[in-house]
Amino acid sequence: MNAEQQVAVVTGANSGVGLAIARQLLLLSPHPPTLVLACRNEKRGARARAQLLQDFPSADIRLIELDTSNALSVLTAAREITSLGRLDLLFCNAGAMAIKSLNILGIIRGITHPIAFFESSEALVQKQGLVTPDGLGQTFQTNVFGHYLLVHKLLPVLSRAKGRVIWTGSSASRLEFSQLDYMHIHGLKPYESSKYIVDQISQKMDERLRKKGVRCFVGEPGNVCTSFLANIGVPVLQMLIVLVFYVMRICGLQRFTIDAQCASAAFIYLAFARDEDVDASQKYYSCASQWGRSSVVRAPLECCAKDADFLISKLDALVDRFDQ
Repeated sequence: MNAEQQVAVVTGANSGVGLAIARQLLLLSPHPPTLVLACRNEKRGARARAQLLQDFPSADIRLIELDTSNALSVLTAAREITSLGRLDLLFCNAGAMAIKSLNILGIIRGITHPIAFFESSEALVQKQGLVTPDGLGQTFQTNVFGHYLLVHKLLPVLSRAKGRVIWTGSSASRLEFSQLDYMHIHGLKPYESSKYIVDQISQKMDERLRKKGVRCFVGEPGNVCTSFLANIGVPVLQMLIVLVFYVMRICGLQRFTIDAQCASAAFIYLAFARDEDVDASQKYYSCASQWGRSSVVRAPLECCAKDADFLISKLDALVDRFDQ
């Protein structure tokens, strides 16, 4: 690797939005970076790497095993990434939603508010009570803390390159969050709670990281047909959802990005935009025109200062616990 060559790490890069981000980095960068695919499943990661190398045979693409629901895996991956000497872009993209079943009542109720319904997980019943071997809420550790710990460990190489941390956000509501169960182990919507946390901590992280020359932002991919739909396990319903997504987009609802390439637009913008053109108090949304042309819009992050301070303190305490 050239000493001046940039380095980009994408977590959850074996499929969906993560793989699209990786592909667009190689396609659009004037000088393609050393690209690190940080994946939990080594076989799927190797398959994604092979796909990218078919299209970009001269690219420097590395594969690192990373399971954000396992603190030891995060610490091991961080050491391997640190050995590269610098880190310009860290995409905190890996995420999980543990689906138990379809929510028939939720689907029926969704008829009364179809747009909000398809931008939420009302049609799904998520699993409750899931805890990792580290003793943390599974969705919370996978989507939030594993990345928070990773950022902490990679701060020296991020600082060296004046890098950026870019989180993958999603639709989130404070109604799905409780300080009494901030890991949302016992709640009904652990995925939404985890994405609410991302929104709350990102601006506080940016304030802290800027002192080291590092920036932190949140992008949102929109309504996209990725492997999450496959988790439903009902092919006919999957096809129906995709059809409805296209109808919504043709009707002018730009948040229905549908394909992963369109969904990656906000993240690529945040990777390449000048410092003066990005603002950590804003959330950046991937959008698509009626016929699939991608664009990016932004809107203020909805933050609760008390929740943000509470969450940063809890996450810092967890870092102290696991960073031994």
